[in-house]
Amino acid sequence: MNTTWKTSAFSKNSTPVELDEQLLNEKVVILLQGKNVFSDPIFTYLQLSLKSLQQLRDKMRKTEDFMPGEYGEVLAAGRGEPSSEMRSEMAVTHNMIDVPRPQAASAPPSYAVPQPKLWDD
Repeated sequence: MNTTWKTSAFSKNSTPVELDEQLLNEKVVILLQGKNVFSDPIFTYLQLSLKSLQQLRDKMRKTEDFMPGEYGEVLAAGRGEPSSEMRSEMAVTHNMIDVPRPQAASAPPSYAVPQPKLWDD
């Protein structure tokens, strides 16, 4: 199985934090987005503990395959993007904040002034 997943719940720039056992058992809801084995875009809203989120993060960093249900409760899943109704329901029911996906960097406009080199290559 070659399913790929991404989430905005953590990034490579996240600051490590010490968490006590009580906090590690707190439940959170995250949105996973990726592609299935057929390269179709898919999404999953997953409720899991912070401890499971750490384990999921480690799995994703290693780019290993996984099933979201192995880490928590799948609240909703589907192909494509979640509908605006689904996003609203998750915001109200689970207090989720909708974080926009980062946009791919585009080529600079043709009127941009080239930046001078700071050193020779």
